[in-house]
Amino acid sequence: MTTEASPTEGGAPRRIAYATNIYVGVVAAAGVCLTAAAIRLDGIVIDATFGVLLLLALLSWLLGSVETDGGRTQVSLTGIVMLAAMALVGPAGAGIVGTLLGPFDNGRAPLRARIFNSGMFATMGVVGGAAYIAAGGRPGGPWPPGTWEIALQIGIPVLVADIVQFAVNMVLVAIVVRLAAGVSMRTQVGQIVRSSGSAQIGYGVIAFIMVVLWGPAGLGSASVFLIFPPLLAAQWAYRQYAEERKGHDRALHVLVAAVEAKAPHLAGHSTRVAELSASMAEHLGLRPQTVADARVAGMLHDLGLTSLPTGLVRSTGVIGGRAISSYPARGVALLRGLSFLSGALDAIAHHRDAVAPRGTGDELGVEALIVGLADEYDLLSEVGTPDGVLIPKDEALALLRRTPAGREDLIRALEHALSLRAEAAT
Repeated sequence: MTTEASPTEGGAPRRIAYATNIYVGVVAAAGVCLTAAAIRLDGIVIDATFGVLLLLALLSWLLGSVETDGGRTQVSLTGIVMLAAMALVGPAGAGIVGTLLGPFDNGRAPLRARIFNSGMFATMGVVGGAAYIAAGGRPGGPWPPGTWEIALQIGIPVLVADIVQFAVNMVLVAIVVRLAAGVSMRTQVGQIVRSSGSAQIGYGVIAFIMVVLWGPAGLGSASVFLIFPPLLAAQWAYRQYAEERKGHDRALHVLVAAVEAKAPHLAGHSTRVAELSASMAEHLGLRPQTVADARVAGMLHDLGLTSLPTGLVRSTGVIGGRAISSYPARGVALLRGLSFLSGALDAIAHHRDAVAPRGTGDELGVEALIVGLADEYDLLSEVGTPDGVLIPKDEALALLRRTPAGREDLIRALEHALSLRAEAAT
């Protein structure tokens, strides 16, 4: 079944896309202007150092990036190249490196994302390079002779530049995700810090070592050959982490397939509930872990149906098995003991209580309220009764407002998640 967005619904996605495009243009223009201003103030020398940095940038691009948090956050080695550029060729050189590197940081990204990356990296390079100088660093030398001088004139400036670069990255990314996907800046910043914070610290350490080897130690471009193995090790570690997450996701999809085999009328239901739940949690500004728990609970909320007789599940004639009151607890029993799912168990156990005709919902956790709303909305408007009767969106929302989970903030979050779905479908 396909639906067409009303003019009101269609207008919101267009406004979101328009605002996002304007912001991307502003970031790209800012990167160009800042780099041009840095070149005008400090000049730029295209020498062997600059060429080696570009080569290192090319190598980091060939190594690729690692997706974390379901692809929302990219962890790549370009941060090391940018930090090293700030210390070796200054703000102008770092801005140029960022401008050239940005479009290639994620080779499969759409054009809009590449333009944004180019402007963002250029801004990070210039602003971070200025922070390096402000903290006492001297790009390109003269290099300090002693340990204490190295710490003061390279170590601390690299640390300051690292923090500034990371902060610029977080703010610019959080704003574009807020505009494009409606995710609160607080949630997005939390996701970036959780998934990339430790890597950023490591990038600063590796960049510091590279600069010391390049300058005070006198190795020059040969320092790259000493730094490259740690870069590969860091990339490998994050790929292992990403693979572990992918393994968890594959296990979840196997469980969802088991539910859909038991109840064919629920095909696609779990995925839709998971997406709505995560979008709602993000819009409410909840912690990244809470968002992740809501997504998992939305995906596995019907798992308990697999432990009931097939004939009973398929012949109840009620939406989502309301007459089978034990299935949420059965689902929790099946999942108990899996540590990476522990945060989702409460929502799975109580998601039906969130839309029960009695009770206030005050004793329920926010994840249960979110998943309950997303589940009931999808059952009413997408799954329907066995004979295919569906309830229109506005009528479904009106019914949900009369449930324990029908708080205005939660309903608004659901409406926002639905608008994002409509945008993705256009």
